[in-house]
Amino acid sequence: MQRPSTEDLTSVEWRDTNWLERVGGFQNQQMVLDYFAMSPFWDRQCNNQVLSMQTQYNDLRQPYEATVEALRKMTGIEFAVVHEQPPVWMIQKRYRRGPEPNDVNPIATYYIMGANVYQSPTIYSVIANRLLTSLFHVNSAFKETQKWMDFHPAKGYSWKSSKPASTDKSKGQQGGTLRARENQEFRHWMDRAIEASALRIAQNRFVPEQTVVTNTPEVSSLASVGTSSQHGNREEAGGKRQRKKTDEGNISKRKKKSTGK
Repeated sequence: MQRPSTEDLTSVEWRDTNWLERVGGFQNQQMVLDYFAMSPFWDRQCNNQVLSMQTQYNDLRQPYEATVEALRKMTGIEFAVVHEQPPVWMIQKRYRRGPEPNDVNPIATYYIMGANVYQSPTIYSVIANRLLTSLFHVNSAFKETQKWMDFHPAKGYSWKSSKPASTDKSKGQQGGTLRARENQEFRHWMDRAIEASALRIAQNRFVPEQTVVTNTPEVSSLASVGTSSQHGNREEAGGKRQRKKTDEGNISKRKKKSTGK
Protein backbone atom coordinates (compact mmCIF):
# COMPACT_ATOMS: atom_id res chain seq x y z
CA MET A 1 0.00 0.00 0.00
CA GLN A 2 1.33 3.41 -0.92
CA ARG A 3 2.05 5.67 2.01
CA PRO A 4 -0.11 8.83 2.07
CA SER A 5 1.80 12.04 1.54
CA THR A 6 1.34 15.39 3.27
CA GLU A 7 2.09 18.97 2.29
CA ASP A 8 5.38 20.46 3.40
CA LEU A 9 4.49 23.33 5.75
CA THR A 10 7.71 23.50 7.76
CA SER A 11 7.99 27.23 7.05
CA VAL A 12 4.49 28.00 8.46
CA GLU A 13 3.85 29.23 11.99
CA TRP A 14 0.30 29.48 13.35
CA ARG A 15 -1.23 30.63 16.67
CA ASP A 16 -4.49 31.91 18.12
CA THR A 17 -3.91 33.55 21.49
CA ASN A 18 -7.49 34.78 21.75
CA TRP A 19 -8.84 31.23 21.78
CA LEU A 20 -6.37 30.21 24.47
CA GLU A 21 -7.31 33.17 26.66
CA ARG A 22 -11.00 32.38 26.26
CA VAL A 23 -10.73 28.70 27.28
CA GLY A 24 -8.02 29.25 29.91
CA GLY A 25 -5.18 27.35 28.20
CA PHE A 26 -4.64 23.66 27.53
CA GLN A 27 -6.32 21.65 30.28
CA ASN A 28 -6.23 18.21 28.61
CA GLN A 29 -5.19 16.46 25.40
CA GLN A 30 -8.63 16.93 23.83
CA MET A 31 -8.26 20.71 24.08
CA VAL A 32 -4.84 20.39 22.46
CA LEU A 33 -6.40 18.60 19.49
CA ASP A 34 -9.23 21.15 19.35
CA TYR A 35 -6.70 23.97 19.16
CA PHE A 36 -4.66 22.09 16.57
CA ALA A 37 -7.83 21.47 14.48
CA MET A 38 -8.06 25.23 13.78
CA SER A 39 -4.56 25.36 12.25
CA PRO A 40 -3.74 24.90 8.54
CA PHE A 41 -2.02 21.62 9.44
CA TRP A 42 -5.33 19.90 10.14
CA ASP A 43 -6.75 17.41 7.61
CA ARG A 44 -10.49 17.88 7.16
CA GLN A 45 -10.87 14.29 5.94
CA CYS A 46 -9.33 12.61 8.98
CA ASN A 47 -11.19 10.25 11.31
CA ASN A 48 -11.01 12.79 14.17
CA GLN A 49 -13.04 15.22 12.09
CA VAL A 50 -15.63 12.52 11.29
CA LEU A 51 -16.14 11.71 14.97
CA SER A 52 -16.36 15.41 15.82
CA MET A 53 -19.07 15.96 13.19
CA GLN A 54 -21.11 13.01 14.57
CA THR A 55 -21.22 14.35 18.11
CA GLN A 56 -21.32 18.14 17.73
CA TYR A 57 -25.15 18.48 17.41
CA ASN A 58 -26.40 15.92 19.96
CA ASP A 59 -24.15 17.06 22.83
CA LEU A 60 -22.50 13.68 23.00
CA ARG A 61 -18.96 15.01 23.11
CA GLN A 62 -16.79 12.10 24.22
CA PRO A 63 -13.70 12.41 26.43
CA TYR A 64 -10.31 11.93 24.84
CA GLU A 65 -9.96 8.29 25.99
CA ALA A 66 -13.30 7.39 24.40
CA THR A 67 -12.24 9.13 21.20
CA VAL A 68 -9.05 7.08 21.11
CA GLU A 69 -11.02 3.84 21.48
CA ALA A 70 -13.38 4.88 18.69
CA LEU A 71 -10.46 5.75 16.39
CA ARG A 72 -9.01 2.23 16.85
CA LYS A 73 -12.12 0.78 15.27
CA MET A 74 -11.64 2.89 12.11
CA THR A 75 -9.11 2.88 9.31
CA GLY A 76 -7.59 5.91 7.65
CA ILE A 77 -5.82 9.11 8.68
CA GLU A 78 -5.97 10.20 12.31
CA PHE A 79 -4.22 12.63 14.68
CA ALA A 80 -3.01 11.71 18.19
CA VAL A 81 -1.08 13.40 20.98
CA VAL A 82 2.07 11.28 21.36
CA HIS A 83 4.01 13.45 23.83
CA GLU A 84 2.93 15.87 26.52
CA GLN A 85 5.33 18.04 28.46
CA PRO A 86 3.87 21.56 28.88
CA PRO A 87 4.45 23.96 27.31
CA VAL A 88 5.33 21.49 24.52
CA TRP A 89 2.90 19.00 22.97
CA MET A 90 3.69 16.70 20.07
CA ILE A 91 0.96 15.58 17.65
CA GLN A 92 1.40 12.82 15.12
CA LYS A 93 -0.45 12.42 11.86
CA ARG A 94 -0.64 8.74 10.94
CA TYR A 95 -2.49 6.18 8.89
CA ARG A 96 -4.29 3.44 10.82
CA ARG A 97 -4.57 -0.03 9.31
CA GLY A 98 -6.11 -1.95 12.21
CA PRO A 99 -7.12 -1.87 15.89
CA GLU A 100 -3.71 -2.83 17.29
CA PRO A 101 -1.40 -0.07 18.62
CA ASN A 102 1.28 -1.04 16.09
CA ASP A 103 -1.11 -0.94 13.11
CA VAL A 104 -0.21 2.69 12.32
CA ASN A 105 2.16 4.30 9.85
CA PRO A 106 3.47 7.79 10.82
CA ILE A 107 3.04 10.43 8.10
CA ALA A 108 4.08 13.72 9.76
CA THR A 109 4.82 15.17 13.18
CA TYR A 110 3.72 18.55 14.55
CA TYR A 111 4.42 20.27 17.83
CA ILE A 112 2.88 23.08 19.84
CA MET A 113 5.28 25.31 21.75
CA GLY A 114 3.40 27.69 23.98
CA ALA A 115 0.78 29.04 21.58
CA ASN A 116 2.69 28.47 18.32
CA VAL A 117 2.10 25.44 16.10
CA TYR A 118 4.83 24.14 13.77
CA GLN A 119 5.41 21.20 11.49
CA SER A 120 8.49 19.20 12.46
CA PRO A 121 10.97 18.65 9.62
CA THR A 122 11.74 15.11 8.54
CA ILE A 123 15.05 13.40 9.16
CA TYR A 124 15.67 13.39 5.42
CA SER A 125 15.26 17.18 5.15
CA VAL A 126 17.49 17.81 8.18
CA ILE A 127 20.30 15.59 6.85
CA ALA A 128 19.91 17.00 3.32
CA ASN A 129 20.19 20.58 4.57
CA ARG A 130 23.21 19.76 6.72
CA LEU A 131 24.96 18.04 3.81
CA LEU A 132 24.13 20.93 1.51
CA THR A 133 25.61 23.40 3.98
CA SER A 134 28.74 21.27 4.40
CA LEU A 135 29.22 20.89 0.65
CA PHE A 136 28.85 24.65 0.20
CA HIS A 137 31.71 25.34 2.61
CA VAL A 138 33.84 22.55 1.10
CA ASN A 139 33.27 23.97 -2.37
CA SER A 140 34.24 27.45 -1.13
CA ALA A 141 37.44 26.02 0.37
CA PHE A 142 38.38 24.33 -2.93
CA LYS A 143 37.77 27.56 -4.84
CA GLU A 144 40.01 29.43 -2.42
CA THR A 145 42.82 26.87 -2.71
CA GLN A 146 42.67 26.97 -6.52
CA LYS A 147 43.97 30.55 -6.36
CA TRP A 148 47.17 29.24 -4.77
CA MET A 149 47.72 26.37 -7.25
CA ASP A 150 49.98 26.55 -10.28
CA PHE A 151 50.33 23.96 -13.04
CA HIS A 152 53.29 23.36 -15.31
CA PRO A 153 53.25 20.64 -18.01
CA ALA A 154 56.70 19.41 -16.98
CA LYS A 155 56.50 19.85 -13.19
CA GLY A 156 52.81 19.30 -12.56
CA TYR A 157 50.93 21.07 -9.79
CA SER A 158 52.68 23.26 -7.24
CA TRP A 159 51.80 25.92 -4.70
CA LYS A 160 52.37 29.55 -5.49
CA SER A 161 54.65 31.53 -3.21
CA SER A 162 52.25 34.47 -3.09
CA LYS A 163 48.67 35.29 -3.95
CA PRO A 164 47.67 36.25 -7.50
CA ALA A 165 48.57 39.76 -8.62
CA SER A 166 44.90 40.66 -9.00
CA THR A 167 44.27 40.17 -5.29
CA ASP A 168 47.62 41.62 -4.08
CA LYS A 169 47.80 44.64 -6.35
CA SER A 170 47.60 47.11 -3.49
CA LYS A 171 50.15 45.11 -1.45
CA GLY A 172 52.52 45.10 -4.44
CA GLN A 173 52.26 48.86 -4.76
CA GLN A 174 52.96 49.30 -1.07
CA GLY A 175 55.95 46.97 -1.33
CA GLY A 176 57.32 48.91 -4.33
CA THR A 177 56.98 52.21 -2.47
CA LEU A 178 58.77 50.77 0.56
CA ARG A 179 61.64 49.46 -1.57
CA ALA A 180 61.97 52.84 -3.32
CA ARG A 181 62.14 54.60 0.06
CA GLU A 182 64.78 52.16 1.29
CA ASN A 183 66.89 52.69 -1.85
CA GLN A 184 66.64 56.45 -1.45
CA GLU A 185 67.77 56.28 2.18
CA PHE A 186 70.60 53.93 1.22
CA ARG A 187 71.85 56.35 -1.46
CA HIS A 188 71.63 59.25 1.02
CA TRP A 189 73.77 57.53 3.64
CA MET A 190 76.23 56.30 1.01
CA ASP A 191 76.65 59.86 -0.30
CA ARG A 192 77.27 61.11 3.22
CA ALA A 193 79.84 58.37 3.82
CA ILE A 194 81.65 59.21 0.58
CA GLU A 195 81.67 62.94 1.42
CA ALA A 196 83.05 62.26 4.89
CA SER A 197 85.82 60.05 3.46
CA ALA A 198 86.76 62.63 0.84
CA LEU A 199 86.89 65.35 3.52
CA ARG A 200 89.22 63.28 5.70
CA ILE A 201 91.52 62.57 2.73
CA ALA A 202 91.62 66.25 1.83
CA GLN A 203 92.45 67.26 5.43
CA ASN A 204 95.29 64.73 5.63
CA ARG A 205 96.76 66.02 2.38
CA PHE A 206 96.91 69.75 3.33
CA VAL A 207 100.59 71.01 3.55
CA PRO A 208 101.57 72.95 6.76
CA GLU A 209 102.62 76.60 6.44
CA GLN A 210 106.33 76.01 7.19
CA THR A 211 106.73 73.47 4.36
CA VAL A 212 107.64 74.37 0.84
CA VAL A 213 104.85 74.08 -1.69
CA THR A 214 105.84 71.88 -4.60
CA ASN A 215 105.32 72.73 -8.24
CA THR A 216 102.39 70.30 -8.40
CA PRO A 217 99.09 72.26 -8.77
CA GLU A 218 96.93 72.40 -5.65
CA VAL A 219 93.90 71.02 -7.44
CA SER A 220 95.74 67.91 -8.64
CA SER A 221 97.28 67.38 -5.18
CA LEU A 222 93.78 67.43 -3.59
CA ALA A 223 91.96 65.37 -6.21
CA SER A 224 94.40 62.59 -7.19
CA VAL A 225 94.17 59.36 -5.24
CA GLY A 226 96.55 57.08 -7.23
CA THR A 227 99.97 55.72 -6.47
CA SER A 228 101.74 58.80 -7.88
CA SER A 229 100.08 61.05 -5.30
CA GLN A 230 101.08 58.71 -2.50
CA HIS A 231 104.73 58.80 -3.74
CA GLY A 232 104.62 62.59 -3.84
CA ASN A 233 103.36 62.69 -0.27
CA ARG A 234 106.31 60.58 0.89
CA GLU A 235 108.76 62.93 -0.86
CA GLU A 236 107.15 65.97 0.73
CA ALA A 237 107.28 64.36 4.14
CA GLY A 238 110.99 63.53 3.62
CA GLY A 239 111.78 67.09 2.60
CA LYS A 240 109.95 68.43 5.60
CA ARG A 241 111.98 66.29 7.98
CA GLN A 242 115.29 67.34 6.28
CA ARG A 243 114.49 71.10 6.46
CA LYS A 244 113.44 70.72 10.09
CA LYS A 245 116.84 69.20 10.95
CA THR A 246 118.63 72.01 9.09
CA ASP A 247 116.73 74.67 10.97
CA GLU A 248 117.55 73.02 14.28
CA GLY A 249 121.27 72.96 13.35
CA ASN A 250 121.27 76.67 12.52
CA ILE A 251 119.61 77.53 15.78
CA SER A 252 122.20 75.54 17.81
CA LYS A 253 125.11 77.29 15.99
CA ARG A 254 123.65 80.67 16.78
CA LYS A 255 123.38 79.80 20.46
CA LYS A 256 127.03 78.68 20.58
CA LYS A 257 128.23 81.88 18.96
CA SER A 258 126.28 84.00 21.38
CA THR A 259 127.61 82.12 24.38
CA GLY A 260 131.18 82.30 23.05
CA LYS A 261 131.06 85.99 22.79
